[in-house]
Amino acid sequence: MSTRPADLDAVLATLVDGVRDVLGERLAGVHLVGSWALGCADEWSDVDVVVVTDGRADETQVAGLTDLHTRLHGLGGWGAHLEVGYAPLSDLRSPMTLGRRWWYVDHGSTVVEESDHDNTAHARWVLRERGVALHGPPARDVVAEVTPEALRAEALGDARARAERLEDDPSAYQDAWFQPHCVLTSCRVLFTATRAEVTGKLAAARWALETLTGPDVRHRPLVERAVADRPHPWERVGRPADPALVAPTRAFVWDVVRLAGTAALEARPPGT
Repeated sequence: MSTRPADLDAVLATLVDGVRDVLGERLAGVHLVGSWALGCADEWSDVDVVVVTDGRADETQVAGLTDLHTRLHGLGGWGAHLEVGYAPLSDLRSPMTLGRRWWYVDHGSTVVEESDHDNTAHARWVLRERGVALHGPPARDVVAEVTPEALRAEALGDARARAERLEDDPSAYQDAWFQPHCVLTSCRVLFTATRAEVTGKLAAARWALETLTGPDVRHRPLVERAVADRPHPWERVGRPADPALVAPTRAFVWDVVRLAGTAALEARPPGT
C-alpha cells in the first residue's frame, strides 16, 4: 500500500494517546517500523511499532500497558494486528545492548512480556533508517548506527540457527502457514546478508527471483509459489502444506546459509 489507511492511522493515534497516558514523562518516542515503514505493507501485514521509553517501564506501568493492549485488541481490525516493543532509550544509544530483552507485545497478543524480538541489528536498522516518528524526535537522533558488518553477521547467524532449529523439528515445514513464511523470511535474510540493508519479505522474494543464478535458479519456482501464497496467510495456520513443497523448502533454507555466508565473505575488505 502506498499510503496508510485511515482506520490504521486511527488505531496508531489511540496507541500513542494510550502510551502517553501510561508512561507520562517517560515516553520518549513512538515509531512505526516493519513493513509499514519500509513501504511494502499490504492488507495482511502486522503493524510493528517501537515505543521508546526513558528508563524501563515499572510494574505499575506494565499493568497499564496490559490494559491498553487489551483495549486495542478489542477494537478488532488493525488493533488486533499490533506488535509493539518498548525500548529503553539508554539501550538504543549503545550497540553493546543488542539482544537485551525489552517489554514486548506479540502480534495478536495482549500480554506484555520480555523478549529480544525488537532488539536485533535488523530491527534497529529499520527503526533508525526507515522508522516513521508518530511521537517524539526522529529515531536517527537516538538510535546508534547499525554497521553493515553487524547486519551481515546477524543475517548469517539467523540463517544457520533457523536451518538447525528446523532440523530438530522438521514438522514445521508441513504447516501451510509456516512453509511460505519460511521461504519469504529466508529471502529477507539473504537480502540483508548480501546488501547490508533490510527490506520486507515480499520485496526480498522479488529480489531473490531476479538474483538467484546458476544452480540456485532451481529455487525460483518455490519462491514464486511463496509469493503467490501470501494472501490470507492466517487462514492456513494448522492446515497441511503441499507435501511437494516440504523438501524444496528444506533445501532452500540450507542453501540460504551457504549463500549468506558467501555474501558475507565477499563483502569483507581485502586482507581481513
